[in-house]
Amino acid sequence: MNVMEFLLTLMVWGVLEDDPEPEQQQQNTSSEAQTDQPPLIVVEDSGDEAEKNEKKGVDVITPAFGLLTIMDDIAEDKMDEEQIEDESNIDTSEKILRITQDDKPLDWTAEPENPFREPTPPTATKQNEDFQLKRPTVSTSLRSKTNLPVPLIEYLCQLRNCSFKELHVLFHNLDARREIIEHLRQNVQLRTSHLKPTCRNFIVHCHDLTVQSASIVPAMSGYLGITVRGYYYVKHNFKLCHPYLPCIIEFGGGHHRSFYPLEVLCVIRNKMKGGCY
Repeated sequence: MNVMEFLLTLMVWGVLEDDPEPEQQQQNTSSEAQTDQPPLIVVEDSGDEAEKNEKKGVDVITPAFGLLTIMDDIAEDKMDEEQIEDESNIDTSEKILRITQDDKPLDWTAEPENPFREPTPPTATKQNEDFQLKRPTVSTSLRSKTNLPVPLIEYLCQLRNCSFKELHVLFHNLDARREIIEHLRQNVQLRTSHLKPTCRNFIVHCHDLTVQSASIVPAMSGYLGITVRGYYYVKHNFKLCHPYLPCIIEFGGGHHRSFYPLEVLCVIRNKMKGGCY
């Protein structure tokens, strides 16, 4: 009886159909969407046909994933190239106007700056000022020809025909150092120039040059515990401008030595020509 009742119910209500497969549902939904939208075209050939279809308003379905994005990038690149060509075709005057729209107006009367131009000749007043400034150097160069005192550093630069920095290097050259010492021994006479009044200055004999500078050499044989630089600052209130130069050594009785910085000495007389007087 149970089996008969089950069969009767099936005959009355019918058999329930199974749910369609998901693939069939997608096809049905796509077919319904196609009825409402314009016809779709599958792109399988060249990209020119796809561009024509896009212009006509027809949707495009691409079989490969990401092809639409590649086509968009190509279109953007073409737009950029067209903009570059348009900018290159623009006249230079228009470019200048674009640049100077926000800036100050151009002064068409002003001369363009030339980085390679020659310097403008100085006026008469500037020439006179330069001549007055150069006069002391000319007078100091003439001092060596007369009996006027010349600072020792300046005299040595003229003697070696070098600059002050080059003179500092020459003191480290043994041959040049010996030539300078021999010249100061035989051809010139040295005198101090830092004492006030000038009558207190005295003659110094050059016997040798120190290897170290005035800022290292100990004064008074080292028993004071200060250097030559410190001694001149404390004793004579004289601040050395070139403490890295060597000192003139004058030998006294026994082991006594006196050290004199170059900038406190001057050349007063040429022994070879004028004699000692």
